[in-house]
Amino acid sequence: MNTSTAYIDMEFAGIYGTRQGMQIPIEIGVVIHHPESDTITFAGTAFSRPVDVELWKNVTDDLGKRIEGQRRVFNLASRGQTKNFDKKFHLGADGQREARRIIALVFKDLRTFMRTLNRKDIGTLAFFARRREMETFRDCRIQTDGFIVRDLQDEIRSRFHLREHVSLDRVSLITDIGIMKTSIHSAHFTYTLPEKFRYLIKPHKAIGDAARIFLVDRELSRYPEEFGIQLTGHLREYERRKDSEKSAPDV
Repeated sequence: MNTSTAYIDMEFAGIYGTRQGMQIPIEIGVVIHHPESDTITFAGTAFSRPVDVELWKNVTDDLGKRIEGQRRVFNLASRGQTKNFDKKFHLGADGQREARRIIALVFKDLRTFMRTLNRKDIGTLAFFARRREMETFRDCRIQTDGFIVRDLQDEIRSRFHLREHVSLDRVSLITDIGIMKTSIHSAHFTYTLPEKFRYLIKPHKAIGDAARIFLVDRELSRYPEEFGIQLTGHLREYERRKDSEKSAPDV
């Protein structure tokens, strides 16, 4: 019986010089939960191909609200070397053809990675805002038929009758998710991290976000009333602060 759930997150970047018009997956992270033993296993890979990308990372405040974005330009084959951003740079026709070739190679790498997962006991694929991942799987010709496919962001919005979606950063705050040196925890759960993955498991890295998605689901499924109370309080404070900022006089 396929009882395990694979929590999946992918990170994407724009091909440099296309003003985000061409997108490429740069890494994937997976956390597999085995419910009978309540244990988790990790898998992930960063795609290493010679192409320059432009990556944006959100900077959030203490309520998980985006306050600014940080841009980084680097080559996927040498990630540690950041390049200067030139807003006038435009990737020409030859460069775009080469970029499409590289994207196809990354899609091949992604298909290879997905085949390495132990699918025998995986019955459910879980995401947080699944659209981009599912579109990428479709473009890569990765079959998801036969799996239950969940989107926790949609489930939270529907279950608590929210006007809009909440981000993973915000639900991570309300469930007290933390990533320590040797473990990950939420309000009611703690799991040990395998040494191999400890340096990779952090927010906004694919495998770190897969871990956060897993813990959000644990809290939502096991402690739904407490989750709802914390979410309601968070949203009230979020709206109160937003209204306060709107009414503040200009200096």
